[in-house]
Amino acid sequence: MNTASLKSIGRIRGPWWEPASYCVLLAAAAVMRLWDLGSRALHHDESLHAQYAWNLYSGQGYAHDPMMHGPFQMEAIAGVFYVLGDSDYTARLVSAAAGTALVALPIFFRARLGRIGALLASVMLAFSPTLLYFSRFARNDVIMALWTLGLVISMWRYVDEGKPRYLYFAAGLLALAFTTKETSYMLVVVLSAYLAAVVTVRNWPAVVRGITAEEVAPPAALARASAGMWSNLKGMLRFTGVSREAGFLILMVTLSLPLWSAAVGILQSTPLLSWSGLTLASPVGGPGPIGAPSRGGVVIAVFVTAALTGLAVLSGFKWNRTYWWRCALIFWAIWVVFQTTFFTNLGGAGSGLWQSLGYWIAQQDVARGAQPWYYYLMIASVYEVLPLLFAAAASVFYIRRRDTFGGFLVFWAAGAFILHTIASEKMPWLLVNLTLPMIILTGKFLGDAAQMVRQRHVPLRGGVLVLLWVPAFILPAWSAAFVEFDLDRTSDALILGGLLVALAAAAALGVGLVRRLGRVRFAVPAAASLAVLLLALSIRSGWMLSYENGASPAELAVYTQTSPDVTGLVRHLESAVDDEKAIAITIDQTSGFAWPWRWYFRDYGNVRYVVYDGNREAGTPESQLVLVHSRNRSKIDAALDGSLPHVVRIRHRRWFPETYKGSTLGGFLGAIFDLSDWRMAMDYFLHRKAPACDACSEDSYAYFSDGLPSGFTPPD
Repeated sequence: MNTASLKSIGRIRGPWWEPASYCVLLAAAAVMRLWDLGSRALHHDESLHAQYAWNLYSGQGYAHDPMMHGPFQMEAIAGVFYVLGDSDYTARLVSAAAGTALVALPIFFRARLGRIGALLASVMLAFSPTLLYFSRFARNDVIMALWTLGLVISMWRYVDEGKPRYLYFAAGLLALAFTTKETSYMLVVVLSAYLAAVVTVRNWPAVVRGITAEEVAPPAALARASAGMWSNLKGMLRFTGVSREAGFLILMVTLSLPLWSAAVGILQSTPLLSWSGLTLASPVGGPGPIGAPSRGGVVIAVFVTAALTGLAVLSGFKWNRTYWWRCALIFWAIWVVFQTTFFTNLGGAGSGLWQSLGYWIAQQDVARGAQPWYYYLMIASVYEVLPLLFAAAASVFYIRRRDTFGGFLVFWAAGAFILHTIASEKMPWLLVNLTLPMIILTGKFLGDAAQMVRQRHVPLRGGVLVLLWVPAFILPAWSAAFVEFDLDRTSDALILGGLLVALAAAAALGVGLVRRLGRVRFAVPAAASLAVLLLALSIRSGWMLSYENGASPAELAVYTQTSPDVTGLVRHLESAVDDEKAIAITIDQTSGFAWPWRWYFRDYGNVRYVVYDGNREAGTPESQLVLVHSRNRSKIDAALDGSLPHVVRIRHRRWFPETYKGSTLGGFLGAIFDLSDWRMAMDYFLHRKAPACDACSEDSYAYFSDGLPSGFTPPD
């Protein structure tokens, strides 16, 4: 596609149906993300983010802590609290707004995706179960998806048009990404690797030109080749005649290079530095804050950071003095403002420069989540079947066609999958980072398929027949394979026989349609019909996840979700006590049970948090309500000695029964060919019938005093 056509497609104006479709789609996305947003109790992580945002909003300040990732989310939520007040609903508004804005971004990517492809990408972004659920969740993953797609669009708009404004957009978005979450490092790795590969392939003939070994000894030949390559490399390092891809690569690398300083912490446990005793990234239980340098390591940290900063400035100015300093100003102004919480926490600049990356280097051995290598394949096959299947097909299609932009989308999707699979921490919300590139790749693929229909003039009757043929083939095939029939019963045998006949007839019709239309003209409408079916299943899956099972351990995406009992108790106190905020409450912190109570009791005046160890201190007579981890009940019963006589068991948090853990590669592959495993998987896929698990929860006990209404009954 030439530059003129790219610009033409990229214009905002288009046929009337295009802006109308985006308006309807954005309205639907906003409603889905905002409706009943505060009904679900805040998850453990959500309550942390909301509480620290509330601390900032209420004047207590905020100091960057890499355990909660970048400060942007807390600062943005605090801004919402300032305007709209603090509640579960408003705590999630930033994510909901980011998720809605994400749906609109493909309109700026039409030059590459095409009009149909961009619109289809927006449809999938709006209805994706993963993106919908985590757009209603006070975490920063959907915010990162917004910055990520914006950065990718800026990169390609700059490659296509060469306008410096896209460099400025990229600098701002990159800064926002680094102040939001450390997955920004993975993003930079993937995009930089792609651009470096493009630049290398494009310049390789010039690098090796003139390098001849002739008939000389191997050492001499190697020396000549090395000298020739070094000569060409020196020319490249002068940054003369830099392509747009190389320029964008230089920009990303030089802007973020100082933030990579802590990467040297990887070496502290290797033979290279282990002998020195230097602490460059303090481990859990180490001499300093997790990920921070300590003692002599501080000197090394300062030196490395200064060296990389100097190298970044030198390289940036050698590339393009005019553009680079402006981009650097945009990047570092945004980064410093958010990292220091608007200059109220100057130490945030230091922790952001080193500890952000250092913390997660130190956490790799912890492997939070402890999920198997196939975790993302498994969870994506439940929630993102449409982009997963079509991205796989698109990968083969674009690699075979050697499509440049399609190849990039394949590289982005594959790179994200590989890096997140390698990383030791695997969580359901990280599926957002994998779903985004798969959706964009699928959107382009389906858009190109629509263009092929137009070019190949698929006859209307034949196309309609293929569209109808797909469900006519899938439904009997599905029923025959996954419905259990008792062949000793005549009715079951007749039903199965009818299904097999229908399946054979559909297969014969399919063969006839292929012969009549040709493989391509058959495949395109068949793919469209399959996509519609899978989209319908995605909408159903998203509805169940976000509106029916959002607090249920039946969903794989629901990870240690707070039980409705928690908010039920809070509402009970609010309705049954005149001055509930004056109640004396003691809360056992065992196993992190302070959360989400700290959020829900944030403006109560008499709440104590203790780690109960059997001492009477945890249940003094002054406490009218004591909340204790279930495993400490015998201790608290002995300590209280009946002073708080009314006791109610409360479900605190619940999670999906992780029966899939421990499977070997052979077992995983064997399940693919086991019909009973497929039937169980399909039963879960359609009906969310999870295995029973009494141990998949942590409960607590609420002890009420005589003077406190104790008629609380946990909801079903």
